[in-house]
Amino acid sequence: MRYAYIFDLDGVLFDTMGAQFECYAHALAEVNVPVDRDQFLRQAGMTGQEQIRYFAEKAGIIVDPDLVYARKQELYKDLRERASAIECNLGLFRALRSAGIPVAVASGSAKSSWLPLLARYGLEVDAAVGPEDVDRGKPSPDLFLCAAEKLGVSPERCVVIEDSEAGIEAAGAAGMKALRFYNTLRLYEPAAPPPHASL
Repeated sequence: MRYAYIFDLDGVLFDTMGAQFECYAHALAEVNVPVDRDQFLRQAGMTGQEQIRYFAEKAGIIVDPDLVYARKQELYKDLRERASAIECNLGLFRALRSAGIPVAVASGSAKSSWLPLLARYGLEVDAAVGPEDVDRGKPSPDLFLCAAEKLGVSPERCVVIEDSEAGIEAAGAAGMKALRFYNTLRLYEPAAPPPHASL
């Protein structure tokens, strides 16, 4: 039997992390909670509520994670259009689909924030998994195990494509193989490209 492939979304299929961080930082600043960008990126793949809870507890401030996340989602609606495709991974995605290989997307971001992106780029999946489908985000294996179940493929026959530490850890915990994607030109802040970046 061939392998099935499970793609992360933010930072793998689409370069959304800059906009995501900006919205989390803004929403948390409104309740006086600072966000460390590097830590946020290392934890990419956690559910939004888990990210919010982590930084609030670190700051010693009590917040309602659901309310802060709702505010983050409201802000993200205005920035989602800035998301750009990571073409090399979209190419792989489309090639796998054309070959009849099962493909899923499993993301710690709410499906309402990324299903429109898949539709915009004409990407069809055999399974779509978000935090609405599980109890825990990455680095717990729940998202990937749910994707495997929806695909009808055993975990050991799944390959995860991830960019974050939490995602790679989650793939290992799920008993899956993993390919780590490094985007050397990723822009984590809404700014111009660094002057020495080259293609």
